[in-house]
Amino acid sequence: MGSKMRGAALAAGLWLVALGSLVALWSGLPQRAERRSFSGPVLPPPPPPPPPRPGAPKTFRALLTLPGGGDGPPPAPWASEPPRAGPPAVHGGIFWSRRLEEQVPRGFSEGQAAAWLQAARAARVVALERGGCGRSSNRLARFADGTRACVRYGINAEQIQGEALSYYLARLLGLQRHVPPLALARVEPRGAQWAPVRDELLGAHWAEGSVVSLTRWLPNLTDVVAPAPWRSEDGRLRPLRAGELANRSQPELVELVQWTDLIVFDYLTANFDRLVSNLFSLQWDPRVMQRATSNLHRAPGGGLVFIDNEAGLVHGYRLVGVWDKYHEPLLRSVCVFRERTVQRVLELHERRDAAAQLLRLYRRHEPRFPELAALAQPHAGLLQRRLHFLADHIKRCRDQDGAL
Repeated sequence: MGSKMRGAALAAGLWLVALGSLVALWSGLPQRAERRSFSGPVLPPPPPPPPPRPGAPKTFRALLTLPGGGDGPPPAPWASEPPRAGPPAVHGGIFWSRRLEEQVPRGFSEGQAAAWLQAARAARVVALERGGCGRSSNRLARFADGTRACVRYGINAEQIQGEALSYYLARLLGLQRHVPPLALARVEPRGAQWAPVRDELLGAHWAEGSVVSLTRWLPNLTDVVAPAPWRSEDGRLRPLRAGELANRSQPELVELVQWTDLIVFDYLTANFDRLVSNLFSLQWDPRVMQRATSNLHRAPGGGLVFIDNEAGLVHGYRLVGVWDKYHEPLLRSVCVFRERTVQRVLELHERRDAAAQLLRLYRRHEPRFPELAALAQPHAGLLQRRLHFLADHIKRCRDQDGAL
């Protein structure tokens, strides 16, 4: 009798082990991402690059992709900070406090921009290297004085035009602290600037006479993951409300100030190659918002750097019908703004001459302005309409006292 009971107990134990194994196997199967309807073109997801060490310093364009089985995004710099206690983060219902604005890293100044324009024009390029500057057609240049720069060669002239126009619009909006200073140069293998790298130019297959952009190479940049208000797995944005900021740490609030400027900038330029492209990719990758945001990095001092803006104002404007279904909800998710940014937006809206002001600024600072096409008249009108849409959104936020 005892042996029968022991046999029954053993059989029951084996059955439970088998059942547990089956449940574990079933629960471990990957879940199929929900397929959402999308009336625009469906782009195939790019193959993920091999993941570097999380949080490591990175080159100018290398992107970090979290491993598929990771537990989530790398910890933000403020992850260990205690909740904020002190003066309010917002004043006037919709404006970041001046105290927070003053804590945003200074970034790139007007003086640095002027110095870079002068240095880049006079520089002799002594080396061109692959890697570190994004697309395979770009090169990492070394000047005779040891300075390194990213040289962007566009697949077509519109990309360099969009990069330059976006840079000067950032300056017009007072956002130059976030965008690396830019200068234009003409590729002339027999000219003094490029003669030392004539062979490298041949290997790069750059067309003689092409206009390229030069930006200072920035070391020790790190990846940036979208903060909680925009980190969505279900395709729904979490609006940034003034009343929900009390428990956020000081460093987190300082970064949110910069994010709101980024969203305003990308809406005005219709740049789809940053956070908007991540929102688009949610249809097949529900974890994309937990990965690094394309073309956005953090400098060692904590300032956000908006790089590779070539999709803005030209190419992006051609595709607004495809991408505004993402741009507009993203903009509506923001009802707290930097006061100086709002002032500039409202001035440009009220004067109704944003394109003219942009081109005057561009022409005043960049001698190669005539070598790239100016902003086409239909695009100039679209810029003004986007300023109008943004001004209306700001008014609605003010009317609702900062609540969406």
